[in-house]
Amino acid sequence: MSKYPTLASTNVGDQLPLMRKSANEAELFLYSAASFNPHRIHYDRAYAHHEGHQDTVVHGPLQGSWLTQFVTDWAGPNARLISIEWQNRASVFVDEEVQFSGTVVALDTLESIVELEIFEQKTDGTILMPAKAHVRLEER
Repeated sequence: MSKYPTLASTNVGDQLPLMRKSANEAELFLYSAASFNPHRIHYDRAYAHHEGHQDTVVHGPLQGSWLTQFVTDWAGPNARLISIEWQNRASVFVDEEVQFSGTVVALDTLESIVELEIFEQKTDGTILMPAKAHVRLEER
């Protein structure tokens, strides 16, 4: 039996398992380099403070990558991510833990597609990134 969901084993209202993430200073510096993002708020604490941030800021696209990982880790290697979209509503800072959660909100049994409502949030419950995703699951 697979540890991943199938269309037959998935129901509207199912909760995805919680995922936690945080980024340290080295990871933010490396992500800035890899993404060719020279904005100093992502790797220079003093500059981030100068710009009015409480600490070094985690990149929005990195958080979007985490959302994508959250969905694909749940769905498994034989599923296909059809679409994902999110809104960045608040900042996350270096070493700050965030949580990812989600719910199955619709099933298209003809196309084997599951619609998910997912969230990145702070540990106090503040929503950082609400998102929606569509995933084609294995039928069985």
